[in-house]
Amino acid sequence: MRAEGPAGLLLSLAIAASLDAIAAASAQAEIRVGLAVPLSGQMASVGTAMERALQAAIADANGRGGVLGQTLILSVEDDGCATATGAGAAAQLIAQKPALVIGHPCSSAAAAAVPVYANSGVLLIAVGARHPDVTRANAKLPVPALRLAGRDDRQGAAASAWLIAHAPGRRVAIIHDRTVYARGIADGATAALLALGVTPVAVLPIVAAKHDYDTSLVALRESSAEAVLFAGYPEEAGIVLAGMVRLGLSIPLIGSDSLATAAFAQRAATAPMAVQTLLPLAPSAAEDETRGAFEAWVAAAERLGAVDPEALSNALRSAPVETRTLGEVRFDLNGDLETPAFAAASAHAGRWVIGEK
Repeated sequence: MRAEGPAGLLLSLAIAASLDAIAAASAQAEIRVGLAVPLSGQMASVGTAMERALQAAIADANGRGGVLGQTLILSVEDDGCATATGAGAAAQLIAQKPALVIGHPCSSAAAAAVPVYANSGVLLIAVGARHPDVTRANAKLPVPALRLAGRDDRQGAAASAWLIAHAPGRRVAIIHDRTVYARGIADGATAALLALGVTPVAVLPIVAAKHDYDTSLVALRESSAEAVLFAGYPEEAGIVLAGMVRLGLSIPLIGSDSLATAAFAQRAATAPMAVQTLLPLAPSAAEDETRGAFEAWVAAAERLGAVDPEALSNALRSAPVETRTLGEVRFDLNGDLETPAFAAASAHAGRWVIGEK
């Protein structure tokens, strides 16, 4: 029966207010977590594995009472592993008001999505995206993103550490093929060496597509270098390696990650000197990284007693957190994971294996 008159109107308003309060309380008792991953295309299997991992992690957390007494709800969007679709997936997730978004393993999608989240007050923990652009603009963003992956531009630093370790007299040299890729690595290695008080005895740029580089290799020999970095591509690296053997240069060589091909592995395995390449390191498999990113956020939220995105970004960039899946997770002030980004690999049966000589 419908209430009539002023009393009935007041009763109806009171009931409506109560229902609104119940709905609001229900909404406040839930925290939405977003996942942006490729669910179509060549990277779909990675995205599916990440989705399963986050579903399981959220189910575990809810089984223990949620986060700060609130139930977690998952929203998933396909980011297409591309710039345009990455930004679109970010916009779709933001409309659902998540406290956190995890994912965007492809750097192109992640870099496009970062400012979309940051300017909407949403925290992103990017998993697997290695390009510098993912966190390059963090200093200017209201909610800096976090990156659970190594950075590709830290290859030069890894090369410098290898060179010093293989040069007792700290006499190291660099050869690069003048490409943008190779110059970036060579410049990074030179800067890292100089920061350690080591000046390369030779920096030798070569021109790609030549039949030999004997002039540069004679200069390398005359420099008395004890170890050399080659930054460039496999064809030129093979010619350089053959020239070193012909000239009797048996000093160890480390190559940039572009040399990690089966064909160059076969060449390296027969060389009389130690030949290794740098390979990118991942903290773990993509699904473990996804779960670890979630666990890091939960640990920070429980320590802070809140899920405010800006506060949690600051907290995770200020102090390490412990996770069950990845152990200690530590981000630097820029939001990048504090971890070695590259490691040296050796050739074995036509493939490159990290940690073996």
